Amino acid sequence: MALDSAIALLILSSNIASNHKQQPQPQMVNNSFVIEIVSSIHERYQFKNFVFYISEHLALDTEISNDFLEDFWETFPTVPSILMINNNQSMAGFLSTPALCLVLTTGFDDPVMKLAAEGMRGVRFLKTIFIYFPILTSEEYYQSFKDYNRFTEGIRRIYGWIWRRQFINCLLVTVDNNVFIHEPYPTLQIVNVTSQWNTSTFFVDYSTDFKGYVLDSPVRYDLPRVVFMTGPRYGLGKKEPHLSGVSGILFMVFVNYINASYDESEIDGHEYEPVNLLEIINMIQLKQLEISMNSYTEILGSNIGSSYPIGINDWCMMVPYRNETPAQKFLQKSFRSYTWYLMCFSVFYIALGLWLSTPPPKRDISLSLLQAICSMVMISPLRILKVPSTRIRFLFVLLFIMGFFITNLYLTKMASFLTASPEVPQINTVQDVIDAKLPIMVANYEYEIMMSKNFPAEFIALLVPVSKGEMDKHRDSFNNSFGYSIQSDRWDFLSIQQRFMKKPMFRLSEICMGPFYHVFPIQKDSHLAKPLQEFIMSAFQYGLMSFWNTEAFADALYLDYVTIIVEDDHVSPLSLTFFRSIWMLWWIGLLLAGLAFCLEVKWHLLQRSRNNLKNFFQHLRTVK
Repeated sequence: MALDSAIALLILSSNIASNHKQQPQPQMVNNSFVIEIVSSIHERYQFKNFVFYISEHLALDTEISNDFLEDFWETFPTVPSILMINNNQSMAGFLSTPALCLVLTTGFDDPVMKLAAEGMRGVRFLKTIFIYFPILTSEEYYQSFKDYNRFTEGIRRIYGWIWRRQFINCLLVTVDNNVFIHEPYPTLQIVNVTSQWNTSTFFVDYSTDFKGYVLDSPVRYDLPRVVFMTGPRYGLGKKEPHLSGVSGILFMVFVNYINASYDESEIDGHEYEPVNLLEIINMIQLKQLEISMNSYTEILGSNIGSSYPIGINDWCMMVPYRNETPAQKFLQKSFRSYTWYLMCFSVFYIALGLWLSTPPPKRDISLSLLQAICSMVMISPLRILKVPSTRIRFLFVLLFIMGFFITNLYLTKMASFLTASPEVPQINTVQDVIDAKLPIMVANYEYEIMMSKNFPAEFIALLVPVSKGEMDKHRDSFNNSFGYSIQSDRWDFLSIQQRFMKKPMFRLSEICMGPFYHVFPIQKDSHLAKPLQEFIMSAFQYGLMSFWNTEAFADALYLDYVTIIVEDDHVSPLSLTFFRSIWMLWWIGLLLAGLAFCLEVKWHLLQRSRNNLKNFFQHLRTVK
């Protein structure tokens, strides 16, 4: 029997003082019989690890454990051993499979039972043999009704403890070569197989046959995960209540897959109420529920178990899409800011140069400014026609021709540019949200989580904590007055509504946390965990998750929870608002021209007043 790579872990319980000498001693179990069973099972499964949890009553008060281990080493001489005392750390990640766990106990209330439960956290699906050394007044327990009743009650209590701790793959060996197994489904039954035991009857795989075992889970609305329907879409098929939504469908198909049954009494008239996630988690913590069909994203730090992930979600902010640039800003955005500044500077620079290069008697600042503007836009001023220089005339004719071609080329480019609206800066970061003063709706429990994160106070002030129902009401209908917290699977589902839009109504920002697993809440070490893991993996491999997501959207569309947004693609004529920039420039120019005209009209009056003042002061000096 090749066991060179196997390891035996001896974990002893010694947290109670040795004061049991006056009590009856545990009855002996046939070591040879136990080792025969272990050998038979090992031939079938080829274990790589043996784990022993040994009661203090057997290790300290008697020689029972020493005798058992001596016989075990004789049968498995090459197995190295590791001795630990009061080790309650989980063996998960330490043991390789297959492994066999042996618990030497004197009853369900033996301290080693609690130690074994703690040590086997996360790996209670491993095959386990409970070796029961009952504490009886006599070896002839079957002759005393009291002792016999205590013996059978001890077995019943041990199996009750086993079921509560979810040790599914186990058997119990006790005195007189008695062997017991349990059939957990549909209800727990203890079966004595002493006279006909066989390794094939041990550790039966019930993962696909729960024999009608009843599962219950409340139905609560949680689009797109769980949706209750009273009948099929469009009246096709038999009208009967059923569940839709990715998680709801997966849960019900899983129930059928393992040949279990769903408790219809859980359809209690509250199916359209939004799910209260904290209440569901609390019910599982209190063991009022084994599992819930309402899956969730593990952003909450809960003290419950979780299923194999049905997805990986990021927790993000969903923000309104800034659709287009206002029409009046098209001209402004045709050049970058520094280009506009350079053009304005060039006009004044050229005007100053023309003014300085003109002989003093003929200097005219307004004429220089006008000529500078004409030169910048490549228009020949009419005054050039009166210039006697042929060279200057030829230069401005070339300027006009070049301006004609460049202007037409530029207009063609701008028409193409303005047809496709310029890209608009979107809301992406926390600072963008603050600058836009966009209120963000978050669930109440999400608000508490975000308060614990290092977000700016201005951003926290924009958060609006609301109930799940209020959130769904605004978010699912794409109310763009708010931004919303959302998980990846919800976003993928809701964004289907805007699939046929040229530009969406909402988009995901870069404000994200995660990734987090998307899981079903379930009790720790649940007997449902392993079958559910295998089923979820198969559902992904066969593409069922994508199909169920499509089915869920079709059902939600039928129930008017979502809608396909169709764009009205009509072309609206240009309004005067489109020319706002031109109107503003025209009015400013008109105002400046009016001021200049008034100054020119009044200029001679100002000159006369100036001369009069000058003559007046000269006359005063003469009088003195």
